[in-house]
Amino acid sequence: MKTLQFLLLPALLLITVGCDNDTPKEEALEQNARQFEDITIEDEVEVLTKYAANSLLSIRLADVALKRTQDEAVKALATKIAKDHRSLYKGLEEIAANYGITLPVKLSEQQKGTLAELKNKKGDAFNKMYLSTVINYHEAFDGKMEDIISGTDYDGLIDLARAIDAHTYVHLNRAEELHGKYS
Repeated sequence: MKTLQFLLLPALLLITVGCDNDTPKEEALEQNARQFEDITIEDEVEVLTKYAANSLLSIRLADVALKRTQDEAVKALATKIAKDHRSLYKGLEEIAANYGITLPVKLSEQQKGTLAELKNKKGDAFNKMYLSTVINYHEAFDGKMEDIISGTDYDGLIDLARAIDAHTYVHLNRAEELHGKYS
């Protein structure tokens, strides 16, 4: 149990990468820090919280891409990302409910700015920015779930971390392939 707790906190803290203070993600982190201050799961909780924030943005960006892009390959990637991140967020919600962890449920102001900037792009500039954003957000988590997998005995968390790691690999590699044609 302590191993699971030790792993959840870093996971949630990493998920908040790239967001401003006083954001939904920061509020969730503060609440989790107060709740788990006497146990050793801070790193896992941080990674999972940050990943939840990342998933919310990934879903919104993918939804915009589905409406805006004319590139069928980008559209296929956006469809996969939206589906995968919705599923992963549900898994995060289950883990969070089991351990009383607070997850962000809305975008931060910085994330809203990224979304607004993307909405202002058209054509190849849109595709380039969308793919760059997918790459940046997925690179932030590339390999992070390995620490969780190796440090917990909780099967549900291990399964979720493996799924996150697998989806990160697929999304990142496909986005990098497609980005090449817009560079």
